[in-house]
Amino acid sequence: MANKSIDPVHDNAACEAVLEGTREGTLVMCADNVPYAVPINHAFVDGKFYFHCGLRGRKIDLIKQNPNVVYVVNKFHGTEAPDEKGRCHGQWQSLIAYGTARVLSDDLEAKADAFRAFMSWYGRPDYEMNEQARDETAAIVIDVTSMTVRSEMVRRQPEYWLWLPEE
Repeated sequence: MANKSIDPVHDNAACEAVLEGTREGTLVMCADNVPYAVPINHAFVDGKFYFHCGLRGRKIDLIKQNPNVVYVVNKFHGTEAPDEKGRCHGQWQSLIAYGTARVLSDDLEAKADAFRAFMSWYGRPDYEMNEQARDETAAIVIDVTSMTVRSEMVRRQPEYWLWLPEE
């Protein structure tokens, strides 16, 4: 069977709706032609993904070498349900975000803004970065250039959406 061509519909709201209620995904980086993927928790605010992490580590080094990244979020709705022929299918959506990552470790104002955005995603919009967070953590921000979503809530009826930054 040949693959169908995919012609996603530009629908930022549909893409952003997939992210509602999500808290984790996989950050994919690459340096020297070697990919590296790490599961990480996220926030998505105003067209950007926000993460927090330690001041040192492989992902920091890789982003500094090559800031082009991909972030993947899978959202599964319910449990697998075998159909009448015994095939398994579940309702799911997957989102792939493409963008440029930057590490905020020294710019305290930018890092504080990133932490506020991150914490607002987790229901704490009044968060103020404390001394420990300021001194012991970094923030990573992905400026998203595009996102694609595949949504298959009904078996064999996938929908494809495209997210682009607002101009």
